[in-house]
Amino acid sequence: MDDWLGASPVDVAKGLLGFTRSSELVSNDRKLVDKYAEKWVGVCFGEVKAAEDDLEALLRELDSRGVPRAETVVRFIEREQRTLIL
Repeated sequence: MDDWLGASPVDVAKGLLGFTRSSELVSNDRKLVDKYAEKWVGVCFGEVKAAEDDLEALLRELDSRGVPRAETVVRFIEREQRTLIL
C-alpha cells in the first residue's frame, strides 16, 4: 500500500492534518491581515513559515528554509476582503 500512497498511511494522515490546519488558517485570513497585509504568505502545518512582498521572493525564502512546497499553502493576504459571487 505504501507504493500506491507514496508514503505510509500514518505519514499520509499527518500530511493531511497539516494541510487542513494550514488551509483553515489561510481561509480565515482576517486574522492574518494585521500582521501580513499585502504580503504573500507560505503556511505549512498550520504555521506561517515565511511572508514576502512578492511571490518569487516568498518561494525563494521557503526554499532557503527547507519548507516543502508540496505541503505549503501559499496565499496573498489582501487588506480589503473581496466579495466573490459564484
